[in-house]
Amino acid sequence: MNKKSRITSLILASLLLASCGSGAVTEDTTPAEDTTTGDTTTGAPETSAMDKLASQDFGGAEYLILSTNSGYGNQPNYDFEFIVDEPNGEIVNDAVYDRQVKVEERFNVKIKNETMSNAEVTSATKNAVLAGDTSYSLVCSPLYEITSLATGGVLANYYDFEDIDLSKPWWNQNATESLTVNGKIYLQTNFIQTAGVLASHCLFYNKNLAEKYNVGDLYDIVLSGKWTVDKLLEITEGTTTDLNGDSVYDANDQFGFIGSYGAIGIFHYGCDNPFLEISDSGVVTGMLKAERLATTVDKVFELCKNGNRSWARPISEEPELVKMFANGQALIYTGFFFDLLSTFRDMKDDFGLLPYPKFDEAQDGYYTAIHGAAPLIGIPLTVSDAKMVGVVTEALAIDGYENVRPALVETTLRNKLLRDEQSVQIYDMFFDGIKVELALVYRSTNDIFECICNLLSKNSSDLFSYADSREPRAVASYQKIIDKFYED
Repeated sequence: MNKKSRITSLILASLLLASCGSGAVTEDTTPAEDTTTGDTTTGAPETSAMDKLASQDFGGAEYLILSTNSGYGNQPNYDFEFIVDEPNGEIVNDAVYDRQVKVEERFNVKIKNETMSNAEVTSATKNAVLAGDTSYSLVCSPLYEITSLATGGVLANYYDFEDIDLSKPWWNQNATESLTVNGKIYLQTNFIQTAGVLASHCLFYNKNLAEKYNVGDLYDIVLSGKWTVDKLLEITEGTTTDLNGDSVYDANDQFGFIGSYGAIGIFHYGCDNPFLEISDSGVVTGMLKAERLATTVDKVFELCKNGNRSWARPISEEPELVKMFANGQALIYTGFFFDLLSTFRDMKDDFGLLPYPKFDEAQDGYYTAIHGAAPLIGIPLTVSDAKMVGVVTEALAIDGYENVRPALVETTLRNKLLRDEQSVQIYDMFFDGIKVELALVYRSTNDIFECICNLLSKNSSDLFSYADSREPRAVASYQKIIDKFYED
């Protein structure tokens, strides 16, 4: 099977992702459309936002996407996200193919995809820009790799392309806000490629156990804005059971909450705690000693270390945690969207999606995190035709939002993996709210974005000592990066 036709690998691959990141989900109490029946489709809108881009003839110009064939972290290769050879009846595959044909015909361009290893993508892009080579139109690589291109003066500012409108929903609005410094942004994520979107943290809950312990309608709680850490503490109390009767609570028993330290670390983001603040003049300030974060840490330790309501384990034990939730041994589990599409597809018990809980009800939305090895996209500084690159990039983003995104949802519906209407509503909330945190993207060797994860690993809630030991060096490092945004 041709590798560029393997779109189902994305849907079926069983992935174990373990990293910290950043993301946001805003509340939306508007009833979702009923997309649960067999007759319902999630096709393209009658009119497309692409109509704002006047049909233009670029004379058969080549739009070459450079991407990795090494995968992202523990994930498989995703070169098939950009182009596929032919339709094959699979919903997502055909949506990607249709997008390619539509954009090529509308603008008279040829979209191609060249792949190589992560390191080779970096070196090839740098060498091309230094040599004035205009071959590449778009580059895609894991965020830990591609950031060197952004800080190295190799990528173009998205705002320099008049046809790219970062204020529109087909561009990640949270990434735009977080990664724009001094009017410059070099990296983005959207449905031009799907790996970054799907590799985001979420919670799953076992509906059978929720009913057994009478925890209430969790979807109503979420949609009413009342899903908080305190509510999580409340519903997980008294749900632990010593299944084998050996008086030892371990992986053989049932818990209210289970998760790896890395995934639990996402409470940092879920509770809307910034890692850094950047002033209008570009001065970086660390935020690890904020009172809100200290309270968040205390609540996380109450959840994970106080009593036996939770089974919180090192990242290395993630496979065991996945197995426990699949076996019905947990009310709540910290996972990824990919778990929905693959790991739990054969789970016997009904389960649902939940966002990470808020700090309190006053918080304006629900927040989640992108995977630490997720891909981002950038435009090389040297391109053959800035007008063509801007138009085609915007067109790919629009059609990805209008057609590829619904195709992913339709695929999960068709396979009955999203098992109720409200799950779909929350699923869409995640799509719209994924935030790419600057502290994560430009982290270099800094690990302050793994604050809670590291504290759990050390079994210490002493946030201030942690901040004293990590923050000064981190702030100095980030300051050097931010200073580059203020260079002419």
